[in-house]
Amino acid sequence: MLGLRYYQRIRNCSKQWSKFRLFKFGSSCGNKYFWTAKRFHGNSNSQSLCIPEQPLEFCELRNGMKVVCAYKSSDVTTVGFFVPAGSMHEKCKERGASLFMEHLIFRETRCRDQLQIEQALEEIGGKLGALAMHDMFLFWGTVPSCDIEKLFNLLGDIINNGIIVNDEVDKERFTILHELQEIDMDGERIVMDYLKNIAYQDTELSKSVYPETCAIKCLSAETISSFRDRFFKFNLMTIVCTGGTSLATVNKCAEAYIICCDEDSAPSPDSCETQDHVPLPLSYRFSAIDMRHRDDDEKLAHVALAVETPGFGQINDQYALTVAKDIVGSWDVTCGKFSTPSGGGDNNAQSVAHYAFNYNLCHVYKSFNIAWANTGLWGCYFACDRMLLQDTLWVIQNEWFRLCTSITEKEVQRAVNQCKTRELAKLNSSIDRFFDIAVSLFRQGRYEQISQRLCKYDEIKANAIRDIASKYIYDQCPAVAAFGPVENLPDYTRIRSSMYRLRY
Repeated sequence: MLGLRYYQRIRNCSKQWSKFRLFKFGSSCGNKYFWTAKRFHGNSNSQSLCIPEQPLEFCELRNGMKVVCAYKSSDVTTVGFFVPAGSMHEKCKERGASLFMEHLIFRETRCRDQLQIEQALEEIGGKLGALAMHDMFLFWGTVPSCDIEKLFNLLGDIINNGIIVNDEVDKERFTILHELQEIDMDGERIVMDYLKNIAYQDTELSKSVYPETCAIKCLSAETISSFRDRFFKFNLMTIVCTGGTSLATVNKCAEAYIICCDEDSAPSPDSCETQDHVPLPLSYRFSAIDMRHRDDDEKLAHVALAVETPGFGQINDQYALTVAKDIVGSWDVTCGKFSTPSGGGDNNAQSVAHYAFNYNLCHVYKSFNIAWANTGLWGCYFACDRMLLQDTLWVIQNEWFRLCTSITEKEVQRAVNQCKTRELAKLNSSIDRFFDIAVSLFRQGRYEQISQRLCKYDEIKANAIRDIASKYIYDQCPAVAAFGPVENLPDYTRIRSSMYRLRY
């Protein structure tokens, strides 16, 4: 440890400081809303980029369903829906309903059985997918743009006529139980699931998408149908279309295949029926707590620790925290000395990865930044041998402290470039574009164009990272989850005391 700390002092001997300018973006015009990036004076590489992104177009159907369209000249179109029907919205008797919906939503309707649905997809070369999350549920389909009307026909049948039958529930029950067995063999997924559960214990966010085994065995088709009927309402659903289909075409297809009730029969916003089905606001309360499951039969110890962040509630802080996450980075033993930029060894820019390679500290570590609407978790997961827990934890926490005090402009610029590359990559896939728009609209309440995000990332400098780290990381109480041979992991009081320095 003496050699590590001496090496750290050498790396921290030089500090670069610069001014951070904060800008606000966003405007809306008329019935169709869009946001455009402002031009800035100064050096910004994003201003010279030609980003193939059109403004989003919005409209609302006569049944209360909202439509969002991101048109782009493309031969492929993705049409999806997002609903506030995640695991946090499940009642006690409905635990696991959203997960079963992920498996069963495309299984059968009153007009089509599973074989007919598969044949309809094969005729147009389409793909369907669904995903259950903590706070929302998404399902989508991707087809050639010329067959968009056939996709709406199929999705309209699934929404209006979808049914849940006992035989299909019994089949998927075994599939989900098998998935749970696979999760039990993945230490990372175990501790990350535990981390969310203990950090928000006794709140809605503590409900995992994967419930207890007994809940999966007891869930019935009637309970799943009740969960579906409670949330899959027109006024709670939003259509998101990305790719080569215009808003006029989407509106026309939705009116023809999804709306099955007259305008007079659609529930009004003030009706009792609508108010009964509107989900309650996100309920959360962060708890700084330590949870350890010691199992000496495991080869590696898996540890995850995180502090609370504001999530999408403070979007400018969220951008800076994302950059800070990329500064810490990730690494695993499969990365060779001359591997990719996410590889390892002496050629890796991240300090933690450099230590992990040269001192054989850990097998893998991953920095993460999980954000919901009004809260989030920022931290790091790592897996190492039982006798190296203390050293690995010290290196990670020391890197967090360095974010607060001596991070350099070069490191920040590298992380900013990685963030900008990820944002630009979302434009290449209609499915990635759908996820980006749906998550932003649901959790943030608005959508920022890619060009706006790039400009915001360009404005993040080293002093902004130091300020944001001092605000959310320095001297904060973390939540800790550990699994495996964790007897050598320092106790919580020592972990908490390492979150600050008396001399700082």
